[in-house]
Amino acid sequence: MSAPSASSAIWLIARREIVTRAKTRSFVITTGALMLIIIVGSIIWSALSGGGPSTERVGLVGDAPGLSATLEASGKAAGTPIDVVTVPSEQQARDDVSSGDLDAAIVAGPSDQFVLLGISGVDDTLAGIVHASIDQSVLAAGLAEHGVDPASLPRASIRTEETSPTKPDEGQRIAVALVGSILLMMAIMTGGAMVAVGVVEEKTSRIVEILLATVKPLHLLWGKILGIGLIALVQVVLLGATALIAGAATGLLTIAGTAIGMFAAVLVWFVLGFLFFAILYAATGALVSRQEELNSAITPLTVLSLAVLYAGIFGIQALDSTFITVLSWIPPFSAVLMPIRIATGDTDVVQVIVTVVLMIAACLLATWLSARIYQRSILRTGTRVSFREALSMAR
Repeated sequence: MSAPSASSAIWLIARREIVTRAKTRSFVITTGALMLIIIVGSIIWSALSGGGPSTERVGLVGDAPGLSATLEASGKAAGTPIDVVTVPSEQQARDDVSSGDLDAAIVAGPSDQFVLLGISGVDDTLAGIVHASIDQSVLAAGLAEHGVDPASLPRASIRTEETSPTKPDEGQRIAVALVGSILLMMAIMTGGAMVAVGVVEEKTSRIVEILLATVKPLHLLWGKILGIGLIALVQVVLLGATALIAGAATGLLTIAGTAIGMFAAVLVWFVLGFLFFAILYAATGALVSRQEELNSAITPLTVLSLAVLYAGIFGIQALDSTFITVLSWIPPFSAVLMPIRIATGDTDVVQVIVTVVLMIAACLLATWLSARIYQRSILRTGTRVSFREALSMAR
């Protein structure tokens, strides 16, 4: 019986990994639990955010022509909606403010004397709007008494310019990029560990010797990475789709096209980042002969993956700094930093293309090095093989 072709051998190993891993209770329960957490979290976040600024209820006592309309117009312009309620008496207004039915109340007295009532003071923003509205209505009334139409008076022309223009939908793009970065790190921690554990299990149980009788070591390595990588990718797509749908349904994501486009960019970097780490995890698993040795062996990779995650979380506060700018060019940090820089618009097409090429080159280098370590260590049992020894063997 002839040996299977390279593609057939790799796919057979990958399919074996997919069937074995995807049917485990832990995978199904974890994925379902994370999807539920995303949905519930989106609902709670949307409820707490309130969907916009709250409306201030202001009572008005006495005769103040035009004040009610001026208050509501000024509040709308200031981004603080105001609902003016007519109150029959000052005592009623005080009672309503004390009970919380009103946020504030205005008592209009004779000779343009006004009293602003608050349960324990009035919010500065609301107080500023009330004062400006009262001044405007009193001035308009005074001009009208002298036969001057306020609308006929010259008005200043005010043009607003932004010194640092806001980028449309930037917050939503950053949120998608950060969530994608966190999912990437989760996939690396879980998927990378699964690759390493699978290598050690096959090595300690001698199953690898049977497998290598029909497939080449590199085919076994790539089949395992491809199978577990596809599982991780499917999980990320499910979680990402759940987040996009939940965000759109709750109003947290208002621009679906923007979110989907950003998610597609995150997926590209996810594949590259996961591939880089998964290859190194597989090589590390081949170095040890017992499960007890695996945790200490993969510690450097765990530290590196955490450093990549922290670079994204803390780097978002200083994306224009020299350190973060330089770091975003360096694999594997670019896998997290570049989606964020794309989200904020702090990069260009040239940097995106170059960093993708550099990340692919890093993956190829990791593949070249890991393949040699894997080939020379996978059948070696007994004492743990050090990286230095494996590298010297790989020459």
